Amino acid sequence: MIKLHGVTLSNYHNTAKLALVEKDIPFEEINQMPSQEPDVLASSPMGKVPWLEINGECLSETNVIFDYLEEIKPESPLYPADPFARAKVKEIVRVVENYIDLPARRHIGAVYFGGPVDDVAFKEVRPALEKGLSALSRVACFAPYIAGDAFTYADIAAYFQIRFANLHATKIYNWDISESMPGLRDYLAMLCERPAVAAVDSVMQEALENFLPK
Repeated sequence: MIKLHGVTLSNYHNTAKLALVEKDIPFEEINQMPSQEPDVLASSPMGKVPWLEINGECLSETNVIFDYLEEIKPESPLYPADPFARAKVKEIVRVVENYIDLPARRHIGAVYFGGPVDDVAFKEVRPALEKGLSALSRVACFAPYIAGDAFTYADIAAYFQIRFANLHATKIYNWDISESMPGLRDYLAMLCERPAVAAVDSVMQEALENFLPK
């Protein structure tokens, strides 16, 4: 059985977890924080979570995990069959990771651990997120899913990466980013009606509520 190593606080852990659930692939969840310890680095080269363990071999990076899951269970596709449509799904995944999730990470210390807000980050992150949302608006179609009429890996990535960024934007700027892009709030609400999304997200939200500074 596949083992998923990670922590329920992590949006990327939950991205991989939801992919496994949506593909109906059995897995065991192993609690593991990111670490620079040698045993973790032997499994995940940057010490990040999540990673998959398959028959003693390890595989990290969520985009790679998506591709692996698609190969081992093609009968439950989360990529389109058409090569161009598949590439567009991957494009959307990169946009939400690089231009929405990544800028928000500069506030992790303040949001997750109650540290001071960095002055430079405070000035730079919101414009970066606005630019990322603008980029997303040019590739998203919400018809009704983010890449078209079928639920794909792009929806999985978008849900957790946008929710992650919104947590940071709300706490630091009192800004709900889902209101900054037409259709985004309704899209996220629609995704949360999927049983698998709701189930995975509820566990993450409970973990965040218990962990985040009050």
